[in-house]
Parts: sequence; C-alpha cells; structure tokens
Amino acid sequence: MPALATVGGAAGAAGSARRRRPLSRRRHAWVFLAPSAVILAVFVFVPLVSSFVLSGLAIDVFMNDVSFAGLDNFRRLVGDQRVWGATLNTLYFAALAVPAQMVLALAMASMVSRNNRWCRLLRSVYYIPFVCSMTAISIVWSILLDPNMGALSYLTRQLGLGAIGFLKDPALAMPTVVAITTWKGFGYIVTLLSAAILNVPASLDEAAQLDGAGPIRRFVQITVPVIWPTIVFCVVTTTIVSLQVFDQVYIMTKGGPHGSTETLVAYIYNRGFQTAPYDLGYASSIAVYLFAIIAVITFVLRRFVLRRGEDEV
Repeated sequence: MPALATVGGAAGAAGSARRRRPLSRRRHAWVFLAPSAVILAVFVFVPLVSSFVLSGLAIDVFMNDVSFAGLDNFRRLVGDQRVWGATLNTLYFAALAVPAQMVLALAMASMVSRNNRWCRLLRSVYYIPFVCSMTAISIVWSILLDPNMGALSYLTRQLGLGAIGFLKDPALAMPTVVAITTWKGFGYIVTLLSAAILNVPASLDEAAQLDGAGPIRRFVQITVPVIWPTIVFCVVTTTIVSLQVFDQVYIMTKGGPHGSTETLVAYIYNRGFQTAPYDLGYASSIAVYLFAIIAVITFVLRRFVLRRGEDEV
C-alpha cells in the first residue's frame, strides 16, 4: 500500500507539473507579445477609436468650441469635390503601385531565389531602399527630378528632349510617384517571396523538368501555386499601405500639380492640421471614410479575388 501511495503521488505530481507547464508557456508568450500589443494599442487602436469619436464632433485641432455634429461631417464629405478627387487619385495610385511592385518582385524573386552568395547579395541590395526613410528618399528624388537643376533633366536636355518636369506635369506626376514608390518597396516583397520560393520542394521542380516543362512554365505552374499564400499576404499588405500613401506625395508634390496627386491622407492632413480653421472633426470623418474603403477593398480581395488561388493550393 505505501508503494501504491508513492506511485500515485508521483503520478499526481507529474500531472500537476504538466498542467503548470502550458500555463507557464502562455505567460512567457504574453511577456513577449506585450510590447507589440502596447504599440498596437497606442498607435493603432486608440487613434482608430478616436477618429470614429471625433468624426461626430465639430472640433478644431485646439479643442475649442467642441459641439456634437452628428452626421453633419459626413453630409459635408459627400458634397466635397476634393474628397472625390482625392479618392480617385488614391485608387489610381494603388491600381498602379500594387501590380507594379508585385510583378517586379515576382520577376526578381524568381531570379535571386537560389541560396548562393550572389543571390544573397542581390536580395540585400534590393532590400536597402526599403529600410531607408521615405522622407529622405523623396527629398533626393525631388532634387534629381527638378527640371532646372536635376540630374535627370540634364540628361534629357543632352539627349535633345528638353527639360522634363516629371513632378510638375499633371500627366507625369502620379506615375513618377508610383515609380519611386515601387523602387523603394519592392525589395521587401522580394525578400518574402524569395524565402517562400526557397521552401518549395525541389522534387516538384525536378519532376516538372523531367516532363519537359521549361523554366517559365515551371515557375507559373509549380512555384506560384505553392507560394500563393505568401503572394496573397504581399498583395493585401501592399494594397493597404498604398491606400494610405502620404509621405512621398507630401514631400515631392504637395498634392499638385493642380491636385493631380492629392490623396485622401494628404487631404486629411490638409484639413486637420494645415489649413485654417483646422477642422479636426471633418478630417476625422474623411479618415473614417478611408478606413471603410480599405476595409471593403481588403475584404473583396481576400474573399473574391485571391481566395480562388488559395483554394487550389
């Protein structure tokens, strides 16, 4: 009997230890998650909730004469032509920037996805612009593209094309901003796609090669379906970032020329912090409107556009 009691006690102690171990792991997980959770709460969730609250108020940036506005800010938004112009510019930017970054990143990732020294060097080189400040990059490109003293304008004059105002021409300004954004951001996507491609089983590629498939066909029919979840992640995150474009527009064009590059975030900043009477309530209502656009587009992409590929994987 004492022996049985000893065995039973040991088993109970072991079971208690097993129960404590998952609890301890969960505590450790929360410790590691806490910094990110605090950052998300302070810089994402609190501003998001605040925007919804402020959108129903008549309030300026100095918090003077605060009153309840109800839906007045949204009614005003519907009749504001600059809001619709900024909406079209934002959608135009995203429609150009997202495919450009994805296509360029897929092409580059297919060429540098080998695990050798040269490919690792190229992946690092492509990634460098992404870690640089968009503000600094925008200032440098503004100087390079200046029609009077820019290096690119000098080259076009030497070629007999004259000085081209890439950021001064309404037809060229937005494509130029898109091109610079693509150059800066595609390296991040290349890094993600390269990591996914390196995890594709070599046996699949070898089997397709034995069947006579060429490199392009193997990439399209073997590699792309396997890495489709990563492609979906890149498309969705790049779309969300593109719809919130601000830095490069504010630095390089200030929304011009003639409003051709004014995006929704740029207009929000203009109405809330740059142009008197600094209508924070109205700016918040535009921010809520932008949030709704991003939510709808993300849902449509995930539910109807990109899900087909995920179902086939």
